[in-house]
Amino acid sequence: MAFRQITTLIRKDLRLQFRAKETLALIFVFSILVVLIFAFGFGPQFPETERELGKLAASVLWGASVFAGIITLNRSFALERTHGALHGIRLTGVDAGNVYLSKVVSNVIILLLLEIVITPIALQFFGLFDDVSMGTLLKLLGILSIGTIGFCAVGVLLAGMSTSTSGGESLLSVILLPLVIPIIMAGTKCSVSLLSTSEIEDGSWLVMLIASSVVFLVSAYLLADAVIEE
Repeated sequence: MAFRQITTLIRKDLRLQFRAKETLALIFVFSILVVLIFAFGFGPQFPETERELGKLAASVLWGASVFAGIITLNRSFALERTHGALHGIRLTGVDAGNVYLSKVVSNVIILLLLEIVITPIALQFFGLFDDVSMGTLLKLLGILSIGTIGFCAVGVLLAGMSTSTSGGESLLSVILLPLVIPIIMAGTKCSVSLLSTSEIEDGSWLVMLIASSVVFLVSAYLLADAVIEE
């Protein structure tokens, strides 16, 4: 029963996003602009060492992903709050935790699709695409996906709170970014290692990334009922 509710809500969220295409176009263009700004700002002479170049590319990737994620999260509850659809969903007997999980999964899917497109583009602009093997690229996308899950886990909860207040879009950025610092920091460190050496040199950063994502997901799920009821 719970699985059916979650999958139905995920299909509903994705159908709305892909039908409107506004959020998808916005986050794609924004991410491309972030990559271009850094590429033209630091180019055409990029750092010669792989370590420094890896730091630059990893920072741009995570910066673009985080800010695109904020835009996506701001829109995730906006429609339901505006037209009262969220109350209608709750009146059908859908558990608040299932609504929360469906929002997390749908936002993760959208951001992962963006990262799959943006990552090769960013690596190409910084001259790393030819030096990165397919295995390393898949590892990098894996790191990004773990971070995206943790980011969306806490972001969806805070988006549910902020959209019910005035100035919610600005509020989300203020309260979300300090909380996800462990994810951004650990994810960037892992990405730098992968782009520099094709391996994760310090496994503690990967442990920190996974642990932070799991803690955020479990904690936010337990608090989802109180937040969505508001």
